[in-house]
Amino acid sequence: MQLPLFPLQLYLLPGGISKLRIFEPRYTRLVKLAMASGEGFGLCMKDGETLCHFGTRAIITDFEQLPDGLLGITVKGVEKYVINKHWQEEDALRFGDVTPLSNWSPTEIKFVDRDISSSLKALFEEYPEHAANYPMPDYNDMTWVCQRWLELLPLETNQKQWFMSRSDHRAALSFLHSVIDDQLKKNQ
Repeated sequence: MQLPLFPLQLYLLPGGISKLRIFEPRYTRLVKLAMASGEGFGLCMKDGETLCHFGTRAIITDFEQLPDGLLGITVKGVEKYVINKHWQEEDALRFGDVTPLSNWSPTEIKFVDRDISSSLKALFEEYPEHAANYPMPDYNDMTWVCQRWLELLPLETNQKQWFMSRSDHRAALSFLHSVIDDQLKKNQ
């Protein structure tokens, strides 16, 4: 699959939703291509000037003209991918030949994992502007919960890439237990 690429430090996983401001001509072109193809575009992170291997294919779910006259788009992560090769065109828009990766399967929450889910719910209640992106949150799907936590936590790029390379949510869940369980113990 060939996708136009949007290098950002935004970490968006499947099911994740974010709003972007488009102001460069090359990214206006990316939006047009993504809308015309119906396949969306590839969000990818950079490590310095180097594109990272893993990214998320995103589709545009809404757009608007912002008060400052710029284009605002709402995007939703669809699936992870790995970049096989990439290139840059004359207008500096990047493209990539990518291979889609399987999404993590939805997983029913277990009793032992309830604190991770309830902590995310509390965080969304504290920050309603972020929660507004998710009118139908799925706090009972551990995969969904893990992905939203990974998007929010201040992780290094290499850590984010490592989690993206995993075939399921278990490594993320283990990591979240260490972070959240420790925080809950400190607060007691």
